[in-house]
Amino acid sequence: MSVPMLDDLTSPLDLDGAHLGPVEVAVTADRVAFFADASGDDPNLWTEAAPPAFGSVLLFAVADLFLHHPLVIPFTATLLHLDQSFAYLAPMRTDSKITMEGTITRVRERAGSYFVTFEATGSDEDGDVVQSTSTFVLSDQQAPAPPNQRTEPGARERGSNTGDMRSASRHDLVRYAAATRDFNPLHWDHTVAVEAGLAGTVVHGLLMYAWIVQAACRATGGAPVSAAKVRFRSALLPAEQATTSVEIDGAVVRCELRRGGEQLVTGTVTFDPDTIAAE
Repeated sequence: MSVPMLDDLTSPLDLDGAHLGPVEVAVTADRVAFFADASGDDPNLWTEAAPPAFGSVLLFAVADLFLHHPLVIPFTATLLHLDQSFAYLAPMRTDSKITMEGTITRVRERAGSYFVTFEATGSDEDGDVVQSTSTFVLSDQQAPAPPNQRTEPGARERGSNTGDMRSASRHDLVRYAAATRDFNPLHWDHTVAVEAGLAGTVVHGLLMYAWIVQAACRATGGAPVSAAKVRFRSALLPAEQATTSVEIDGAVVRCELRRGGEQLVTGTVTFDPDTIAAE
């Protein structure tokens, strides 16, 4: 599939203003159940509509049109996802079709790295369903070697996934990549991860996002999510243990994912205040 405005790309700065899509995504019951299970959620809770974190499936359906474009790939020797926000305007109903369109609204260059702001909207036959804003960092520069490489754990090795504790195995990351089509090799290829300056493969940022949204939903009794915004601060490695924590402040739930005392992801999840008050 061709990408409008990218055929003559010479620098990521040329991405500014590019429009991508439309891309149609079928929200099937099987696909929702697979995503829920791959993200550590309960598929039985999501039969009529997809969970909020399913927005990542919609996002990468259109973001991949530039992230995997042949003329962009040379600038993804380092590819990082800095922050992410979603606005949920209507349920992502199972057995619906959502059309995604995106626009690269800003590109900034800093010391050889390119900060790309990407905005996307998904709509079904009744109107807009989800809006997202992402910040990606692209670079064709080779990162310095990490001081200590990690020996990758066994394919299914992971910590606890009970209560507020979360962990992912390398097998979990492959399943999540299949569920979302987020196949950034940092999440499955040790050599690529080390070349990007990491100790080894790392957990998807949007999988960690799913964990904290799930924690917020548990804390509010499953009230509908209207918006969420997170910043990815540090990487989590496969089999490492992380812990979610939440603090309810009216309709806003402040969330963190930590590894010991280190912040990995911070953000807020916003709910309809009437539904929280009713819990």
